Amino acid sequence: MARLLYALICSDVIVDRETGATSFIRSIEHAVVQNLPATLPPLYVGSMWELEDAEPFTVALQLTHPDGKIETLGVQEVASPGTMLHKLNFQLPGLAVTQEGRHVLSVTTKRGSEWTSQAELPVFIFRPSQETPQA
Repeated sequence: MARLLYALICSDVIVDRETGATSFIRSIEHAVVQNLPATLPPLYVGSMWELEDAEPFTVALQLTHPDGKIETLGVQEVASPGTMLHKLNFQLPGLAVTQEGRHVLSVTTKRGSEWTSQAELPVFIFRPSQETPQA
């Protein structure tokens, strides 16, 4: 089974064509929105997997909202690439959020019919403070 080495959320990914080296630009852990509901700008979830065997696997990205609602954002089937390491990047056109608070992007894998969480990446949604400055 594949083993997740890392996963992170960022605003852009650059992969060098010659070396395959990846640069993750502007990591994301929170967003400030003026109004709710809101759609966050496009983002990426980058991951690196160590392949312990040649067995294909399935990776899903799920978003858990503060109220517990879970939505699947993407699913990727990974065939055996024939290497020890495999980079897998999800590009999300934007996250729709309706609540303030802690949202969690989960990276999960499927073996047989069972899904297992490999990483939980929090994204905190805040609204600007409505307090007026004191004179």
